[in-house]
Amino acid sequence: MTQQDIFGADAEWLPELRQLLQAYRSVPVPADECFVDSEDAPSRGMRSYLRVAVYYPARPFRATREIAEIIHLGINHWDVRACLATMPPIIPPRGKVRIDCLLGMIPYLAAFENEGYREVPIPPDSSWEWRERFPNLSQLVSRATWRSPAPSEAVVLDRLEEMSDHRIAAARRELDELRGIMPETSDWAEAIEGLGAVTPIPGDLAPSHWLARLDDWAEGYLKANGYRPSNMLNAAYPAHDLRALL
Repeated sequence: MTQQDIFGADAEWLPELRQLLQAYRSVPVPADECFVDSEDAPSRGMRSYLRVAVYYPARPFRATREIAEIIHLGINHWDVRACLATMPPIIPPRGKVRIDCLLGMIPYLAAFENEGYREVPIPPDSSWEWRERFPNLSQLVSRATWRSPAPSEAVVLDRLEEMSDHRIAAARRELDELRGIMPETSDWAEAIEGLGAVTPIPGDLAPSHWLARLDDWAEGYLKANGYRPSNMLNAAYPAHDLRALL
């Protein structure tokens, strides 16, 4: 399963704010150090969110609009309180309150929308970012490592039957993208863990080689199935994701 279409007919109220708060609370920093956006620099959570936003250019605008709704109603409005209670909590740093944290996000969201502000693409900084930036590769890795860190080709091919061909092809493209941003000294074992490996891969196999083997098997599987890219929107991604056009 890939990302949910959070803007579909059944979407909740403030769906993008939930994603934004997940981005903030997923980065590996203490809870009271998540919401530290300042005039000088964005927080790690904001940088993570904006790296994902390049695939969804309208999302920062939606996030800004949802924050404006909260400001208009008041953060203590019962509807706002009820909605925020189901989301990752906003824990302000010393000297600030929750509304300050939300207001601190707006300049960077607006800069992305209006000024072309972009974060340099680097490997993901949190579990949330791994899933959002590499959703199909994450699914492929988790399936390949289910109950076995070193499955045979036959086992992997059997598990690929549980994925659609367009998602397998998308996973291979995502792996190419990941290779393009991973520094030469990167820990690929950490990347595989971030991608959602269910069991650790064997210590006698280099993590990058393990991924290359998985990629080769996926390529052979698609060739055997006669896979051809569709001329329609790529169903491996929600319609609002630019990668759906690839």
